[in-house]
Amino acid sequence: MGKKDIVDRPFFSDRERFAELVNAVLYGGRQILLPVNLVLHRRKYPSLSSAGGESERDVLMEDAVQNICYGIEIETESDYSMPERVINYDVCDYGFQMRELDRGHRAKKDYSSYRERKSRMKKSDFLCPIVTIVLYLGEGHWEGGQKLSQMFHLSSGLRELLGTNLHDYDFPLIEADFVDPALFDTDLRAFFQAMQCRRDRDKLKDLLQTQAFRCLSSEAERVIARHLHIKSLICRMEKEELPMCKAFDDLMKEERSEGKREGKREEKLRIIRQMAQAGFEETMIRRITKCTREELAAVGR
Repeated sequence: MGKKDIVDRPFFSDRERFAELVNAVLYGGRQILLPVNLVLHRRKYPSLSSAGGESERDVLMEDAVQNICYGIEIETESDYSMPERVINYDVCDYGFQMRELDRGHRAKKDYSSYRERKSRMKKSDFLCPIVTIVLYLGEGHWEGGQKLSQMFHLSSGLRELLGTNLHDYDFPLIEADFVDPALFDTDLRAFFQAMQCRRDRDKLKDLLQTQAFRCLSSEAERVIARHLHIKSLICRMEKEELPMCKAFDDLMKEERSEGKREGKREEKLRIIRQMAQAGFEETMIRRITKCTREELAAVGR
């Protein structure tokens, strides 16, 4: 099981966060999607990348009141095939709904004509529409396309002639580095604030010292720490059972101490090198600088 399954999926499957994210991206912040109406689904689909394999959506929620499904695909790297992946997921979901309709009618034995059996649904049946959002948690902008048509190699003239007969398929995209954190009231605000400070340790340090970050849940801390790309942060949090802010402070102190030690070592080697170039004997250099044979060898005497 990968880190996405352990950390990211549970975090974004939370109904409060999920609803807030969808409302911000699709509905301009209006409270169209209510957490209480959401039902989480787990579905697997045939994988196109490996024979006989399966793939699974990261998060799929159904608004059981308004009869619409929302999917979120969490990506940390750009994927040039993403439009094809999204349309494949959505088509598989519609296929699943069709099979469920057919199974229900056959169980009830309420098909009244050959046309209904052939269609696998009644005229009065409806499918639940699906909207799939791609949440890009990598740094910078998404480098892949957002439309299926961007994967076609057609001349502009032919595209124009085809017009609306060339059907397209696209998806909404959220880029963690560029979304406005102020759109959110849950801990998604802290999450996106932290993502946008990944390249600036000083800003990140100031952010993690704020009260909002000192009060984060352990779940939010883990998912933020996973995407900060700071070596051993999560390991320290888990091994020493430290909150993220304390673990981060300790690591920064260690880095500063290590930097000072490295600076002193470099200064010592510089002096050794100068003495060697000036013709000092090895025993004299070692007595004055208290260096080891390894340090003396490092200057290339």
